[in-house]
Amino acid sequence: MKETHTMKKLFQSGTPLAACLAVSALALSACGAGGDDPVNGEDEGGEATSTGENSDANISIGMFAVPANLDFTTTGGAAVFEALLYNVYEGLVQLDAEGEIQPLLAESWEISDDGQEFTFQLQEGVTFHDGTEFDADIVKFSLERLDEWSANTPEALAAIDSVEIVDDYEVTVALSEPDYNALFWLAGPLGAMFSPDSVDDLATDANGTGPFEFVTYENAVRMEFARNDDYWGDPAGVAGVELVYYEDASAAANAIRTGGVDAILRSEAFDQFESFEAEEEIEVRVGSSQGVVVMSMNPDHEALAQDEVREALHRAIDKESVMAAATAGYGEILGGPSVPTDPYYIDFTGTYDYDPDAAQDLLDSADVDDLSLTFNVPNRAYAEASAQVIQDNLSEIGVDVTLQTQEFPAVWVEENMVNQDFDLTIINHVEPRNMNNYAFPEYYWGYDSEEARDLFAEAAAATDDDEYASSMEELTELLVEDTPGVWLYNPPNVGLATEGVSGLPLNDLGVGIDLSDVTVSE
Repeated sequence: MKETHTMKKLFQSGTPLAACLAVSALALSACGAGGDDPVNGEDEGGEATSTGENSDANISIGMFAVPANLDFTTTGGAAVFEALLYNVYEGLVQLDAEGEIQPLLAESWEISDDGQEFTFQLQEGVTFHDGTEFDADIVKFSLERLDEWSANTPEALAAIDSVEIVDDYEVTVALSEPDYNALFWLAGPLGAMFSPDSVDDLATDANGTGPFEFVTYENAVRMEFARNDDYWGDPAGVAGVELVYYEDASAAANAIRTGGVDAILRSEAFDQFESFEAEEEIEVRVGSSQGVVVMSMNPDHEALAQDEVREALHRAIDKESVMAAATAGYGEILGGPSVPTDPYYIDFTGTYDYDPDAAQDLLDSADVDDLSLTFNVPNRAYAEASAQVIQDNLSEIGVDVTLQTQEFPAVWVEENMVNQDFDLTIINHVEPRNMNNYAFPEYYWGYDSEEARDLFAEAAAATDDDEYASSMEELTELLVEDTPGVWLYNPPNVGLATEGVSGLPLNDLGVGIDLSDVTVSE
């Protein structure tokens, strides 16, 4: 991709990290303090280099979004499945480092001419960590159980009509109607395979087929994995992984500097990136993310149900100031609900320019004054910083905003995603193509448009990439026009690693964070 080559030139020429971060998310690649030297044990082509790997090593990785428990079938938020998927749990297919669909527990598949039947040939000799054999019965059980999910939008695979066992290692999944994204959704948490004997304990234990076995989770503190020595595929590169959870980006940054952790994923210490660039012992990697930081407006509120009011709030917000406060200016300003890596991305940043006078005129036209709103804010640094700027912006047009800080994920998820009890709220949606959640009126932001649902159905029925992208572009235009939310920015994915650590994922795909390729040199 041309943009990637541009980024490599920036890196190889010694361009400072800040300059790399300023490049479009489409161009995000590897940047570090090492000049022309390979980054994190990779050569310039991205291939692993020989580093005398220590297969008995354990690695400690700093994280931020905290899982409320281990059950992503009933618990919303990406923190649960991003830790467990591809590491402990696996599905029939997976997304590779470039976001392409690849075989996993299905070694191959065929799609019928009408796009409504997927026949999977399954890997043989695969067992769950408790010894349960993986076969076609497991696939049928896991996919039929989607009806029992209450989180992470199982509606995305509502087109599954039946799962028929052909033989022990062949299964046919039939759809009630074509769905262009069916394989894509199967590569995420909805496609995870479960042992029937384990589903009663999903909140407290994790039993999968993956390269790591779950060991323990101390809520909001740490999660531990151990290498699965009976894994059916290539063994994990380290003996154990410890995920350490931090509320504060600075605390995590101090931890990697003092040896408390070996790496940090999705670092939020934006104000310290330039100093990290100067430290030879710590390498910095910059990749793309699926993240959309969005302020949602609840249409159940009488004023927010009005198009003019929602547009007024959108025009009243200075997104550049929001991003400056939240990420020190690193990221991509968004004008719509998709990100630059989406195949249907359109740049809508000029649609609702920051214009307090125009915002005030819109409120006057809607005959709205003395508007008071409660803003539910998760206790995450980026969200709190963003909300403070937004509160100030809205006060300039006479809108009184009360900030209500909530513990994330426990309180925020329950109050907003479950109870839908908010006027305004904000979150970084890190799951891939999360724009598709606007297809579901029951989703927490409450967007209900028959026209939008028709366009989603049209996109799902597409027969090629161009047809799919065309429908999704038209849909994106409709969403921007309806403005159910204020799409603020797309943050970069920045990872930090100490010397000798390699194989960390570069791009944040919004599904599982695959740690099986991580290695530590002797």
